[in-house]
Amino acid sequence: MGGDHAPSVVVEGAVLAAQQLGVCVVLVGPEDVISSELSRFPGYPKDLISISHAPDVVGMSESPALSFRQKKNSSIQIGLKLVKDGHANGFVSAGNTGAVMMASTLILGRIPGVERPAIASLIPTKAKRPVVVLDMGASVDCKPEHLAQFATMGYYFAQSVLQKESPRVGLLSIGEEPEKGNQAVHAAFELIKALPINFVGNVEGRDILEGDVDVVVCDGFVGNVLLKFGEGISSALFGHFKEAARSGSIRSKLGLLFLKPLLKQIYRQYDYEEYGGAPLLGVNGVSIISHGRSSAVAIKNAIRLASNDVRTNVVDKINKAISQ
Repeated sequence: MGGDHAPSVVVEGAVLAAQQLGVCVVLVGPEDVISSELSRFPGYPKDLISISHAPDVVGMSESPALSFRQKKNSSIQIGLKLVKDGHANGFVSAGNTGAVMMASTLILGRIPGVERPAIASLIPTKAKRPVVVLDMGASVDCKPEHLAQFATMGYYFAQSVLQKESPRVGLLSIGEEPEKGNQAVHAAFELIKALPINFVGNVEGRDILEGDVDVVVCDGFVGNVLLKFGEGISSALFGHFKEAARSGSIRSKLGLLFLKPLLKQIYRQYDYEEYGGAPLLGVNGVSIISHGRSSAVAIKNAIRLASNDVRTNVVDKINKAISQ
């Protein structure tokens, strides 16, 4: 029931995931509403899709704390309890991000030793493979110890999703030299350097899109600003191309027409929907947070990401690494 276009696109995305990925999906929300949406897909695989009734819905702008106390039967809480009780392996929501983070932390609990969960986003790069950036907004005030834990969690998540045996981890700073950055970054540098991971040192903002590292660590304040700025740049850039196509000369329109297949290819490469969502790392279970504007394709890919995290035991790997 979460997202700007719920429940229609969520149900459609679930149907796509069942049909194309063979994943079993439990749709959580008001049963009559979901049944009505499913009726739009008469051929959907009934053996792979079921409904778990949840009468309450958390609005996109509701207070996370208030909704957690007052809406115990929300689709967010019931969905996470299915994971907690072992009736589901992972949770996906395009709903209220704060409510999902709070409920995930309180219902699933934190992995022992993890002080702050982190949202890990996959960012496309020039190297045609994504880079994992965390934290993207779960923890805006971070101590050096938190950044070191983000590095560990990001390393094992990247192993899983990027299929790399030894992902390269960088710490976001204002220069590559170890002495660059604020006090928290200086202290985090020394802590991460001592970890049994492939730490390559400081990286700058411009390095993220190059694809020279696999994981970039930063606090949630910086990460969220970085994410929103990137979304704005992408939207503005392709908006300029559309405007040029509408109002340009015949010559420029013809040029854009020939470039259209290439532009579509580039757009797909930098489209967040190709990755579907971002995992909340550090909680004791798989919880994927999708964009509020997610389409059916984005929901399908978020389910793919959740399935992959379950299959590769990301939570267990992080649990073991943090305990050590």
